[in-house]
Amino acid sequence: MPWVPNTHVSPRVSPKGLLAPAQGPELCSPGSRLSKKEHLCVTQHPAHVFSVSFLCFYLQRKVKNKRETIAGEFEKLHTLLRAEEQLLLQSLEEEERATLQKLQENVTKLSRQSSSLQQLITEVEEKCQQPVVELLKVRWSENVKLQEPEAISTDLKNVYKISLDMNEVLKRFGVDVTLDPDTANPQLVLSEDQKRVRLGDKRQDLPDNPERFDPCPCVLGAEGFVGGRRYWEVEVGDKTRWTLGGCRESVSRKGKVTLSPEDGYWAVWLRGGEYEALTSHPTPLPVSVRPSRVGIFLDYEAGEVSFYNVTDRSHLFTFTGTFSGTLRPYFYTGSTNASPLIICPVPAQAGGNLCP
Repeated sequence: MPWVPNTHVSPRVSPKGLLAPAQGPELCSPGSRLSKKEHLCVTQHPAHVFSVSFLCFYLQRKVKNKRETIAGEFEKLHTLLRAEEQLLLQSLEEEERATLQKLQENVTKLSRQSSSLQQLITEVEEKCQQPVVELLKVRWSENVKLQEPEAISTDLKNVYKISLDMNEVLKRFGVDVTLDPDTANPQLVLSEDQKRVRLGDKRQDLPDNPERFDPCPCVLGAEGFVGGRRYWEVEVGDKTRWTLGGCRESVSRKGKVTLSPEDGYWAVWLRGGEYEALTSHPTPLPVSVRPSRVGIFLDYEAGEVSFYNVTDRSHLFTFTGTFSGTLRPYFYTGSTNASPLIICPVPAQAGGNLCP
């Protein structure tokens, strides 16, 4: 009998498949009707779901951190603006008081002259009723001669510039930082004005005093801070390795230096082309524009040390904690790059050591 049923078999199934019992289960399985690509998608679907879920979590965490950073920076800006407002109002009030005092002194002087002149007029009028010889007896005093009062300008001498730019506000707290040669590693070369430091070609013969860093090529700022708000900027230029920040006065200067808040250091560095905040476990810093100048802002009472990329006017990182004792600026030149670190001049509008 001919194989009539075969004429109704789907073209996708070969006769050979029908005659091979071992192939039967495979033909009946759902996977047999899927391409390799489709089958791979099905088997990898859970992994893809997990990957997407992780990316969602990672994105949400990044957004949360960025939101907190933005909120923190604006809160800091608000705090600094309130402090700036008080300083400007205080300066304005002092200028008003000084100008009003001068004006009042002029008024008093004119009133005295007017009174003296009135007395003279009265005396002359009385003498005019008497013989001429009596009029000649009137005494003319220098005090009653009309004198022009001092010209007092009501123009304000100070420029009360209101800035909403974070970097401009920070500069109001600028402090004149210099380097402390007694803390400098013997291989470091400091400029005469103690504003520049670079790695020298050879080790200098210097006293091995307890304050001096050795062997780490570090140096501290000469100024110590025990309160208030302070801001300074450092030119790093094209250096390929550097570390900047602040540290406790009491940090160890000899042997290996561990840079972390627990060890009394609040710092960021450039190393191997990567920027990091030296937290307990270094925190990578996303930097879109390479900073040629770095700003450091210390708010002692708030327990914050913040770092800014002055080149593109962006915030890099903020350490938070609690400070005690004296804090000092910290500089590390790197052990392979001879380019200097340069402490930038204090802006003209800076108020120096400003406290809250």
